[in-house]
Amino acid sequence: MSKPLLIHIGYHKTATTWMQKHLFLPHHGYHQIMTHQEVFDLVVRPHGLRFETGPVRALIKERLTQVAPDHVAVISSEILSGHPFQGGHESDVYAERLARIAPDARILITIRDQIKIIPSVYMQYLQRGGTMGHEAFLKGTNQPGYFGFTPEHFEYDVLVRHYQTLFGAGNVYVSTQEALTQDMQAACTALADFAEATHFTTLCRTAQTIHAAGYPEAAAPALRRTNHVRKTTLNPRPVIAWDGLYTLVGGLSRRGPIKQIIAGKHPVTDHVRRHFNARYTAHNQTLKSIVPHPIDLRSYC
Repeated sequence: MSKPLLIHIGYHKTATTWMQKHLFLPHHGYHQIMTHQEVFDLVVRPHGLRFETGPVRALIKERLTQVAPDHVAVISSEILSGHPFQGGHESDVYAERLARIAPDARILITIRDQIKIIPSVYMQYLQRGGTMGHEAFLKGTNQPGYFGFTPEHFEYDVLVRHYQTLFGAGNVYVSTQEALTQDMQAACTALADFAEATHFTTLCRTAQTIHAAGYPEAAAPALRRTNHVRKTTLNPRPVIAWDGLYTLVGGLSRRGPIKQIIAGKHPVTDHVRRHFNARYTAHNQTLKSIVPHPIDLRSYC
């Protein structure tokens, strides 16, 4: 590639949407050159026996001509880390495809404390139309040929090491959502230093708030039941379609007496803490040891 390229692969639920909408913009010294749909169509979707680097390399080459000399070209799409509803299978394959497409790229991997990211993934599953309770969803499946949630997807060190092998340890940067929450400016400055985004100085005012308006976990049992009558990605043809019911139930959970009744209740997080506490301790210690730059994982299980 004729210009530096930063590829941000996710994980899901690590402020990726905020980065795409508020950080990776020209006034911060970045220029996004591919959409989620283009990433899916050219990198993720192709069958392994038909995948070719030519079309995506040609598109990147064309888009790079539109990037200002002092800006960093960015491809940011969390689907590159694998889908968490399906255990992140093929995340290694996507990494290898990226290495064939842009071997000189720099890689950004964003992570989050597993005890927090897993409940967030489940709530995203409900938003997409899932109907399983959290215990069933997090149990996964042993059905041959079918994939579900797997805790291995959040063993961050395994995927990070794979990218380090493909791109070089110095070209892989791991950033935590916690660092972004604690000091947004410092976290973005550190990333800009890694990406050599020399145009970046400070975050604009509109970017200095992370918006994460999800429905409360305690409303999950009601929300998942409304998905039986809601046309969604996971349930495209319900017997009866009442799409507004999910929003109605979610809205009620944020108001009045219902909000007071469920306040402080976090059934999904409680379940995750019971079943996954210390599950990732060794992996997080390994991650800290292999990442060449400072990273604070003290809050991680």
